[in-house]
Parts: sequence; C-alpha cells; structure tokens
Amino acid sequence: SALLYTSSAGERRIRVLTQALPTTPLSSELMASIDTEAMCNLLSKQAIEMTLKQNLDTARQRLQQTCVDIIKCAKAGDKRTVSGYTAPPPPGGGGGGGDDQDKPIPENLKLLPLYTLALVKNKALRGGTDVHPDERVQAMNTLGAMWVTQSKNYIYPRMFSIHDMDPSAGLPSVDSVKVDDKSPSTAGRNRVLLPKIVNLSVDRLTSEGIFLLDNGIDMYLWVGRSSNQAATNALFGVPSLENVDMSQINLQTKGNDHASRLDAIIQSLGEDETHNITPKVTIVREGDERLESRFFWHLVEDRASFSG
Repeated sequence: SALLYTSSAGERRIRVLTQALPTTPLSSELMASIDTEAMCNLLSKQAIEMTLKQNLDTARQRLQQTCVDIIKCAKAGDKRTVSGYTAPPPPGGGGGGGDDQDKPIPENLKLLPLYTLALVKNKALRGGTDVHPDERVQAMNTLGAMWVTQSKNYIYPRMFSIHDMDPSAGLPSVDSVKVDDKSPSTAGRNRVLLPKIVNLSVDRLTSEGIFLLDNGIDMYLWVGRSSNQAATNALFGVPSLENVDMSQINLQTKGNDHASRLDAIIQSLGEDETHNITPKVTIVREGDERLESRFFWHLVEDRASFSG
C-alpha cells in the first residue's frame, strides 16, 4: 500500500508500505507450516460467526468438513501440475503411488481431528437443550475473545490424576528449564510440577480416584465414591463425601501435605497464561447427576450425548 501526503515543510511525499510473506507452490510445505492450535482458534471464531448467521448444526458440519478437507489434502501430498492444472502421475508410478487413505497424517496435524471433535462438543457449539441460551452466548463471547494460548485448554481441557500423583507433584521444579517432552509439566511463576494428565474419557475415571479438570475458566474436582479415606479426609476434612451436605464442604488448602500440594497446583494453574480470570473450583461427587452432567460435557473423547 502507499500513502500520498504533505510533510510539515510543504513537500509532497509518497510513503510505501511493503510486507514480505513466505509463499510456496508445494501443498506439502503449506500443510507442514500449519499450527494446529492456531488453526483451531481461527476455526472456532469462524464457527461462532456461522452460528450467528445460520445455525449450530451448519457450523458443526462446516467444522467437520474443514477438518476432513485439511487432512485429505495433507495426505495427498504434492500433485504434479501442468500449466497450473493437476496432471495425472507419469506412467510407471513415478508420482508417489499408493492410496492417499493409507498415508499417515502429518505429525503437526495429528491432533486436529481430536481438537475439532472437542470444539464441536464445546459449550459454545454443542447441541441439545441442556445448555441455557445465556450460558451459550457467554461461552461464544469467551471463546471468540480468546488468544491461542487461552483457547487451547478451553477447547481441549486438561484432566489430572490427583489420587496417585507423584510425591513431587505440587512442589516447585528444581530444573530451570524443561529438558524434553518426557519431563514433567510445570505451571505458574514457581514452575510447580503438575500431576500426570489423563485422557478426557469416562473410562479413565475410577471410583477410587480423584481427578482435577481445568479448562482455563473453570476447574472441576471429581471425587469417586470409594476414594481413599485418608486422601479424602486430607482434602475435605471428612473421610467420605457420601451422604454429606456438599454445600458445607470446602476444599482444604493447608494443614497437611496433600492439601498443600493440591492447592499449589490449583494456584499455579491459575497463574498460567491459559487463564485470564481466577478459576472457580467445583467439587463433583460421583453420582451427583446435576454436577456430573456438566463435568461430563468436558470428556470430549466419549460419544456425544446430545442431538440437534
């Protein structure tokens, strides 16, 4: 673009603004450059816009079709072109051969189908009548205003296994930097070590377990009915949550090692850049239909229980 203007000295000048963008004729290079998390952030905003213009079902179908098209193009690889048109491979199978369906998904796109599935089941876009209109609008506004780092966990939350966490979980890391992907994850200013992350599926829940789910806005602490009495007493001050008035139950933050470490984990997650507000921790007792149904919304790897 160019700007024609007059300087303070009365001189007529032209200021030219240029921008250099990388280009490539190869679709394989284009697909290899895709950032899946940034892509999902963009797709979520497009889906919200389509929902407002048309309806939820159309937006979800467009999301799924976009994911299919991207994966299909990534698997297809580079196509031989002649004068700008796709040409058939040369005789003798020199074009790479093989069925595109048999080719692996590129490493940087392997999580795209999972994130798309999670986005379709997100509170902002999920179907059914169990989401109040006001709540859906709030979720749309929240998701539409999120940066990539914030939308990552809002689309695909993290669920931590608390009942069997490592003795070092909840304590500051002694390493100044993360060595590799196999190193324990950390969060917060003090680089507090986090427990192991489990898949977002009801199959990973056990009646003996305690799990913390974090989506960047809310936190849910799911407690199994047969959870360890010592751990339950350390966290809530009672040996069991069965037949207890949940309105009188508060999460302990100090007084014992287990409670102190869990509080450190929750505080460190709240300090992370994925959070833009102080998270609220909701205690969910196994068998509590009202709270469990909302908790299960976030278990996106399970079959969807809504229609429409």
